Amino acid sequence: MDLAKIKLFEGLPAPALRSLAEKTAFRTLAPDTLVIREGDLPDSLFVILKGRVRVFLTDENGAELVLTTKGAGEYFGEMMLDDRPRSASVAALERCELGVIPREQFTAFLSEHPEVALRLIRDLIRVGRGMNVRSREELSSREKLRRYVAELEERNVSNEPTVRRWEYAKRTVLGLLLLFAILQFYFSDALLQMMQLGGTTVFIGH
Repeated sequence: MDLAKIKLFEGLPAPALRSLAEKTAFRTLAPDTLVIREGDLPDSLFVILKGRVRVFLTDENGAELVLTTKGAGEYFGEMMLDDRPRSASVAALERCELGVIPREQFTAFLSEHPEVALRLIRDLIRVGRGMNVRSREELSSREKLRRYVAELEERNVSNEPTVRRWEYAKRTVLGLLLLFAILQFYFSDALLQMMQLGGTTVFIGH
């Protein structure tokens, strides 16, 4: 198993990667195989050697909301570091080959190689920044919608086709607000837990 191809481990000494590989299980999955179920107790980090997976949430009616997809060289399941139940599900999009690193082994590896912990934190920060940009765009759209609603109220034309379109737009925006709130909680909570990992504080330069 060549962990050097995983972006999280790039540039690490070969002996360290061989040692970690010896503690890593190997799994081959068929398409649509569920790897992680939302709500399960976390116990491992997964690295993708081949194939792609989707990360998604499921509502009470069974409908899926895909948060992202990941491919070879990437990883998922890092939220297991906070000891809380899995906050999203993951399933194979195609035939996948995964490395499964037990939590205890991975946390010990992070203590020995703080540069990996720093990469992990930076990855979470990038996700958080992306969420901030999308939130700013959403706020701008919400302000435009508010102005449009005020204009409609002034015109008092509740039966016009544009009003019906506004009702649809309002429901759509409310759904997006809920999604952004879920994603922000998901990533900000993980970032706080990572920065407290093992009692070690990681400083990121300007």
